[in-house]
Amino acid sequence: MEPDTRPLVAGDTISLSSSRSADIDLRKQNDSELDRKGDLTARGDSVRRKERRFWIKASIIIISVLMIAVFLFCVLSGYYSCTKWEVLLVLAHGILDGVIWVLELPCLLFPDLAYTIGNPIPVTWSPNIDLVVWDVRVIRIVAVIFIGGGLALSGASYQCLFRNPLVSESILGVSNGACFGACLAILLMLPTFFINVLAFIGGGLAVFLTYTCSKMLRGNQTLLLVLTGTVVSSIFSAGISIIKYVAPTETALPEITFWLMGSFAKITKGDLLYLIPIITICAVILIRMRWKMNVLALGDREARALGVSVGKTRAIIVVCSTLIASVSVCVCGAIAWVGIIIPQIVRHMVGPDCRRLMPCAFFIGGIFLMLVDVACRATIAAELPVGVVTSLIGAPMFFMILFRAKTAWA
Repeated sequence: MEPDTRPLVAGDTISLSSSRSADIDLRKQNDSELDRKGDLTARGDSVRRKERRFWIKASIIIISVLMIAVFLFCVLSGYYSCTKWEVLLVLAHGILDGVIWVLELPCLLFPDLAYTIGNPIPVTWSPNIDLVVWDVRVIRIVAVIFIGGGLALSGASYQCLFRNPLVSESILGVSNGACFGACLAILLMLPTFFINVLAFIGGGLAVFLTYTCSKMLRGNQTLLLVLTGTVVSSIFSAGISIIKYVAPTETALPEITFWLMGSFAKITKGDLLYLIPIITICAVILIRMRWKMNVLALGDREARALGVSVGKTRAIIVVCSTLIASVSVCVCGAIAWVGIIIPQIVRHMVGPDCRRLMPCAFFIGGIFLMLVDVACRATIAAELPVGVVTSLIGAPMFFMILFRAKTAWA
């Protein structure tokens, strides 16, 4: 039925009360619909929050169980002639000794409290097994966990900082700088302590030169950091080639070559005294700044508008990531691809949000490098260099990343 559109004439009347009541009814209907939509939205948000919390808790449990399982697998693996049961007994005996020492600590503080607690596990194994498990395998595995997690965390931080998923921890020249310092110390026949010190200084010097040179130029600071880092890395790479050229072929050159390929064979308790504190402190700082990394991903202008000090935040991220990469390289040599492939794997698992990406990258990096290390030392009698195995794994995965990104780059 078509509406009546004729003009009003004398005699026509309009019912104002009926039109007003119709408007009120329509408004009430719209309000009820909005309330219903609001309730549905709130319910949906609540369900999503619950699902997110569930998956976060599930991820924490899965990663923790996987970390413990891989740790035990690595402790049990090796070429030394002992049974798996003996290794488990040694491990349990050592853990109980630590617990007993804590329980007997009041006796040391208060001599009047004289009591002793005996270890319920009797020692029925050779002392050599105790030495192999605690002084070789456990120390090496703990160092591998921190180095793998540190390199993955450093790579993830650089990727968030430069907004590029193909950036690694060596983008600012830290790896080549540390390798140059270590090669120089080996050429000069310095002790192992000075090799680690010069490697650490070399990595820090490379990043300092990169950061200083980028500040001397005008333009996009993020792009300038990458470009100057490439230049500084090339300079230190040339220095490494010169050192290898002049090094004696019977003494220094084989050691330099083996060190550049990366290995955990020479890790000692003394290395853990500075490796664990430096990586732990830097990792805690980076993880606490993960929300600022999310803001930096929006761009420098948007980050400043949201109250983030871009220059200060970028400097802290660069310094912490550099310290992690430098101390890792000075302990075990150059280990490539960990800082690229692990953040990529974790990003596919938990998404690009740095609040979840950063902690997961640390633990997944430690798990990954533990598996690589056990493959290197338990596959064949002669230990394989870790850097070679990570390159064999990382290169195909990097090609897969390039293949997936080719459409966007085209």
